[in-house]
Amino acid sequence: MTGIHTEKVYAKFRDIRESIERLRQFAAMPRAEFLEDRDSQDIAGFRLIVVTEAAIDTCLHVAAKTLNQVPEEYAGCFRLLGEHQLIDQEVASRLAKMARFRNLLVHRYWEIDYGRMYDIITGDDLADLEIFMRQIGRLFDSAL
Repeated sequence: MTGIHTEKVYAKFRDIRESIERLRQFAAMPRAEFLEDRDSQDIAGFRLIVVTEAAIDTCLHVAAKTLNQVPEEYAGCFRLLGEHQLIDQEVASRLAKMARFRNLLVHRYWEIDYGRMYDIITGDDLADLEIFMRQIGRLFDSAL
């Protein structure tokens, strides 16, 4: 697609992949152990911020370059791409929830539910990010 800076998107994809790899290490920990290990929680929290920020940056770039729109809130960006069928709407909805969790990590860190964090790491959320990368990648791979 014209206008998408593939190098920029691929750099964000590298950040996403690296963070997913690091987060999956925590998925191997038993829940009780994770909930007692502050260092693991801190590292996982940072990696969730990085992975979500990279997905948001990608989303904003794609929305600006393909739709000439930039939503006012991060979660809205994923919904926008879903509404325009650039990504699957269900994936968009789940990524919007991740964006809201990122806001909690950054702005209201004292309210973090580490059980929810563990659920994100061990659930389908990381797979949703991989789906997002594949769907976004198809936008410009087909145009090359």
